[in-house]
Amino acid sequence: MRKHRRIYKMAAAAVLAVLSFGACTKTDEKEQDAYRQYGINCMEKGDYDNAVKSFQNALNQSLGKVGEKEIDICLYKAKAQVYSGDVSGALETYDAVINYNQNAGAYYLRGQLYFDMGQPEKGLADYKKAIEEDGENYELYIAVYESLSQHEMEPLGQKYLNGAMEIKGKKAEDQLYKGRISYLLGDMNAAVEYLTKAKEEKEPLAAYYLGLAYENAGEKEKADECIQEYIDSGAATSYDLYDLGMKEMENENYKDAVTYFEAGLGLKEVPNHQNLLKSTIAAYEYRGKFKTARKLLKEYLSQYPSDEEAQRESIFLETR
Repeated sequence: MRKHRRIYKMAAAAVLAVLSFGACTKTDEKEQDAYRQYGINCMEKGDYDNAVKSFQNALNQSLGKVGEKEIDICLYKAKAQVYSGDVSGALETYDAVINYNQNAGAYYLRGQLYFDMGQPEKGLADYKKAIEEDGENYELYIAVYESLSQHEMEPLGQKYLNGAMEIKGKKAEDQLYKGRISYLLGDMNAAVEYLTKAKEEKEPLAAYYLGLAYENAGEKEKADECIQEYIDSGAATSYDLYDLGMKEMENENYKDAVTYFEAGLGLKEVPNHQNLLKSTIAAYEYRGKFKTARKLLKEYLSQYPSDEEAQRESIFLETR
């Protein structure tokens, strides 16, 4: 899943409130969309400075009206600012949001940034505040756990997960999240029980996580059935399919990896197209399908010519 997307959205309205907008007379949606897309393209190429400028240009097409589109653009800009190295600017943005409405998402994002800056004490304080502000948000607990795990603080992260299990609720979504959390805590029996209930109640993501739980429990056949059900449901995103493919790559199941990567490439919306296509090429190489790999690499370089690693790989494949 694309991580923290909901959390970024929580901070959006407040972030927008502290931004400066251009003095245009009306919203130009077409131009706004064009700037937004160009910013995304710059992000994918690693051109974060121009991404920031483009996202700001997109925001300048509005009079400050806060809608879903403006929120989305704002969050893209914030991410680009962090990636461009403008840490002080990002902190100022989060500070302004927090001063504006004590937003849980802003606390989380600022905490994440503090961890990246090597200031875990401040990061932990912000994570605590985030949970205090939005203690019913499963995604927030999971995000905090993942961040702490990445920073070698998994035991503390597990305490947050256990806190999430205390959230009351018996809807399909609650079953789904408690299944996910049980999986992260290593309790596969509980994970299967929760996720099976969620799946029976037509929660589309349940089949995906149930497949992961079965795989972890060593039940490969059941895992494959669930993952295939998830793909067939149409609920799978290109990020989900990329993650599944990379898991198969790690297990040296390159044929299955190709299946997932190509399924991701075939979706209508593929924001991670470059990573999917590059991984597909690698999977075909590992399978010894060099002719197919060469063909795909030629296509890849026509779209991403600045990738020096891919250029070197092209020279290698020509000899195969």
